[in-house]
Amino acid sequence: MRTTTTTLSLGFAALAAVLAATAPARAADPSYVGTWASDLAQCKVGQDRQEAPLVLSKDGYDQHETHCKFKSVDGADGEWKVSSECTIEGSAEPYNFTLTVSGDTLTVTDEAGSRDLLACR
Repeated sequence: MRTTTTTLSLGFAALAAVLAATAPARAADPSYVGTWASDLAQCKVGQDRQEAPLVLSKDGYDQHETHCKFKSVDGADGEWKVSSECTIEGSAEPYNFTLTVSGDTLTVTDEAGSRDLLACR
């Protein structure tokens, strides 16, 4: 014998299955999204300190008093060319760079050269 609770549970389960089947697939975040540091000890440093790790999102990054919004990101499969507008200690500046991900290593390359960062877990 079915109770009202059982019938409602079955109804919600069926509705959830239909919605899941018809919902558009959400694209996975690029592999550069995450927190990155020059060494794993740096992963524990708070953003209030100058030696804070780099926190990358799909459309920007934050590191201590530097905050960047990506204007364009071109690429895929582990390498992206990024054009951004950054605010560094209150001053706005353009910043162009390349992000390359290989395993747990992110390489940031700009006009000053390259630096490798490790994924914080």
